[in-house]
Amino acid sequence: MSLIVRNISSLREEWKQLIKKKLKKNKRKNQYTLSYKFENNANNNTNKSDSLLIVKKIPYSIPTNNVFRLQTNIQFSLNINNEFSMGSLSVDPHSNNYKVVRTDKRKNLTILTLDQIDRPITPSEVLYRIFKSRNEQLAEAFHQFNLRNLNPSQFKFNELSEMIEYEQSIKCQPYACYVQIYENGMWRTFQKIFNQKMLQVFGVSEEMLIHYCNETKLIPISAFLDASDEQLKVFYQIFCGIVEQIESNRDFINYNGERFTVSLKMRSFFIKDEDKDQLFEYMYSVTECENKWMSENRVRTNQMEYFNIKPSYSTTDESSYIESNKRCGFKYIG
Repeated sequence: MSLIVRNISSLREEWKQLIKKKLKKNKRKNQYTLSYKFENNANNNTNKSDSLLIVKKIPYSIPTNNVFRLQTNIQFSLNINNEFSMGSLSVDPHSNNYKVVRTDKRKNLTILTLDQIDRPITPSEVLYRIFKSRNEQLAEAFHQFNLRNLNPSQFKFNELSEMIEYEQSIKCQPYACYVQIYENGMWRTFQKIFNQKMLQVFGVSEEMLIHYCNETKLIPISAFLDASDEQLKVFYQIFCGIVEQIESNRDFINYNGERFTVSLKMRSFFIKDEDKDQLFEYMYSVTECENKWMSENRVRTNQMEYFNIKPSYSTTDESSYIESNKRCGFKYIG
């Protein structure tokens, strides 16, 4: 089975169990006292279905204006807000409509589970008019991407074996994967997944990513978003790349603020779960770049800076000597 599908299936089941989990209140066992009632009789009827409550608190760092939530799950906002970014990385446009609610490490994958922020649906025509007033090509690319997502019955479904074969072919390359579910006539992003090499392109470690996502609920991305360009060029490439499944050159930026050019290839797989009557899209974003942008030394240095860890400048012999003295439980008398 596909590594991604296997991990996603297990995480989805865990997530469902967490939401459905009941709070059990056991009676006190004491032969000399009456059984203890946790609720009075007046409240018994109303509290029988008491379940675990998960509070959906929207992080203050997510903008609440100029943000669009579309039925076709296209992410776009009029403002670029990197105020709470991870180093010099950009904030993934998905953070406009989703927050990270869970982080997991599975083998060489880091998996972010997302929950949708409750916003009103914006008609796609509104965004189309905004694009058309700025750039005709962008408006057309958006229109084609929107049409692509509107009618799942027209999709070409893939076999799971095709996706497994593709995963094997890219396992040595940096990649990220968005997992999307089609339910009730709408697309929803459920997870974003990074392999370890993709994090090296970011210039961050798994520990850094997990800490950042847990603290801010935001998703980092390496694509360089130029505020002066009003996101037109980048989003035109995104829309075309997904619809046409083509390769394009993009400007990336890492944690340290270094800009470089990569070759990015988008590849989508539509998988139908016949047993659960659910449709999934696995959208891979595969990156090709020079090896120097995947430096493990840079990642280690960044991790020390991120967690404010002071490096040790002692030699190996000195460190060993100091450490052995620390462990010594008695004192020699000369």
